[in-house]
Amino acid sequence: MAPQEPGLAANLLLQAKTLLGMFGQQAIQEMKARSIHIPPAICLICNSEGTLELHSQHPQARAIRLWLSNSHDLRQQFHETRSLFELLNACSPSKGYVPGMSFCIGLTSAGPLAYFSH
Repeated sequence: MAPQEPGLAANLLLQAKTLLGMFGQQAIQEMKARSIHIPPAICLICNSEGTLELHSQHPQARAIRLWLSNSHDLRQQFHETRSLFELLNACSPSKGYVPGMSFCIGLTSAGPLAYFSH
């Protein structure tokens, strides 16, 4: 019997995890170049204008906001990552997602994590 092809949700999950990892690596490299430190963790969201925004308290908040305002590649990766996680949620039987929730990426010392928040 031939192995079964992975389903759409499994493919989306793999792609979403891969892109999240790439986002995390790029963000960490850019933060190191600017001497921005983790911990504490950093929570990023996309505001209504489509730009990345710090959504958590951090002692280097000013430097983080300046970095985010100038990081166009990271913003593009954030949008691509968000799109994959939104598609993944649409394929999931889970009722955890409610339209209007914000997509967040947390940057932690253990790596990036993606989640939806009110």
